[in-house]
Amino acid sequence: SFYKPARCFKANKRRIKKYFTKKLYRYLSFMRFFIKILSIIFFIYSCSNDYDDNVNLSENENLNIEDFIYKSMNSYYLWNDSVQNLDDSKFVSDKDYFNFLESSDGPDDLFDKLKFTDDRFSIITNDYIRLQNQFNSISLGNGMKFGLKVLENNFDIIGYVRYVLDGSNAHLEGIKRGTFFNRVNQTELNTDNYRELLFSNSSSYSIGLAKLENNEFKSLDENINLINSEILEKELHTQKIITIDNKRIGYLFYNGFNASQQNDLSITFEEFKNNNINELIVDLRYNPGGSVQNTQFLAGLIAGEKSGQIFANMNYNNKLSRFNRQIEIIDSNIRLGLSRIYFLVSKNSASASELLINGLDPHIETIVIGTNTYGKNVGGSIIYDYISEQIINPNHFWALYPVIFSISNSLGFDDYSSGLIPDIFLEENLSNLGEIGNISEPLLKIAIEHIIGREINTNKSSFHDQMITKEIMIENGLMFY
Repeated sequence: SFYKPARCFKANKRRIKKYFTKKLYRYLSFMRFFIKILSIIFFIYSCSNDYDDNVNLSENENLNIEDFIYKSMNSYYLWNDSVQNLDDSKFVSDKDYFNFLESSDGPDDLFDKLKFTDDRFSIITNDYIRLQNQFNSISLGNGMKFGLKVLENNFDIIGYVRYVLDGSNAHLEGIKRGTFFNRVNQTELNTDNYRELLFSNSSSYSIGLAKLENNEFKSLDENINLINSEILEKELHTQKIITIDNKRIGYLFYNGFNASQQNDLSITFEEFKNNNINELIVDLRYNPGGSVQNTQFLAGLIAGEKSGQIFANMNYNNKLSRFNRQIEIIDSNIRLGLSRIYFLVSKNSASASELLINGLDPHIETIVIGTNTYGKNVGGSIIYDYISEQIINPNHFWALYPVIFSISNSLGFDDYSSGLIPDIFLEENLSNLGEIGNISEPLLKIAIEHIIGREINTNKSSFHDQMITKEIMIENGLMFY
């Protein structure tokens, strides 16, 4: 009996050893099978990609940039399903894909091939710093904000000053709203040379003045030299309270929706509230747009009583439809108690300016004075070539600003690609531009007359409008989120 437990122990040891030997054998057999399967998969994958052996993005910077452009447009572009070149089934192999990229004559050419036919707004740049600055109201300039018009029956261009930034070089040189010029650096402006002469980022240039006489522009002997420097524009150019016939009218001349300058708006509307204004005129005639958030903020200042209500619907492409959203009128804690609002507009009122008008329209009576606006009911965002979550590719400065969302008001209205139609039509007249903020300035005068119930006269002056055939759009409308 003494040896029985020992015999049992030895028997159990043999059974345990046999059990684990079988387990180990099965495990090793499985691993050998798994390795064989991996080898087969790797072989098939390697063979299927033989055509890509010679493609090395890291050694071909231009191809790397074009790869970034294509993938960005394929993912983010609002109209990606309407562009054949962006179809997910277009390429049957990587070789086809890279051949397509290499067939383009550089990034600009590729970008054009990927745009929807009717897209007027998407842009590409090889200097995203400059684009960032534009979004932040920073530019190289002299403070002279001007428009350009092509004269009738020829290709000559006349420049006219819309407004001048306080304290700028142009301001110090005596340039004012209504100043005309037709020459730059002693060269007459025309449709072939105006870009090079006015937008070449030179450190300075001279303008040759002109005057309007008997419906004709005539050159003057006077030339003014203007020096360019980096300027941060204050978007809220003019704000005031106009008192007339027991009406206290708030007026602001606003030239861009820059979120970093919201405090200026807050201060102005606090003043409007403290002075109990009962009418409001927002002058957006030269406002090309900007930040959606800043537009929401201004909507909240204007119509604070409507805070929390739907301001706009933002819709993306099918791949990004999970980001579709409704945005609200922000609660600014300002309550003006307005029953209506006046907007002064022109063809240069674009994007976020149009969003402000269209977004408020279902919530408060809007009276629009001027011409049809620009007609941009979509927005975008700067797309960078990120090589990691927070690092932009340091080897180039290319970036995209493609259209990535459409926008409508709370009623779903977004049919203004040809511009919002004014309630009272009045076009700025070069023979009588007037002074911004002065009650005799034609657009502001009409708004005031409508407010106080006077008869409105929008007859054109003696200046023959057909003398001007086309306004050259200088700034592309901006709306970004």
